[in-house]
Amino acid sequence: MNKILVGTDTSTAADLAVQSAAELARTNDTELLVLHVRPDSAARDAVDPKKAADPSAYLAEMERRFPSITVRSWSESGDPAERLVAIAEQERVETIVIGNRGTHGSWWRVRDSVPNLVLRHAPCSVMIVDTRAAQ
Repeated sequence: MNKILVGTDTSTAADLAVQSAAELARTNDTELLVLHVRPDSAARDAVDPKKAADPSAYLAEMERRFPSITVRSWSESGDPAERLVAIAEQERVETIVIGNRGTHGSWWRVRDSVPNLVLRHAPCSVMIVDTRAAQ
């Protein structure tokens, strides 16, 4: 394994997925890619208290938080599921790690959730982390 990609919206729940991905990267001596995708319709993110007020500062902390592994982190705009799958293809990632936040609710919401879309379209293995403890 050479690369692990983890998606985050900087929420407490997503941070559980980041921590799990970092542990997987440390165990396998693998590079960790941390990607924050700002949805094009992210106006409400500015007032969401469950997310970091400054995603750039959150991402900048990754190397300090996980000093024993190689970490690259950045932010992009677009559709989160599409960007995670595209980056996984471009970077030739072996595993995508993502939290299950947003997968509860009626069946049609689950079907179109970011974790489910990534799972269906990923070019590699996908690890879905149970983040309900943070919700």
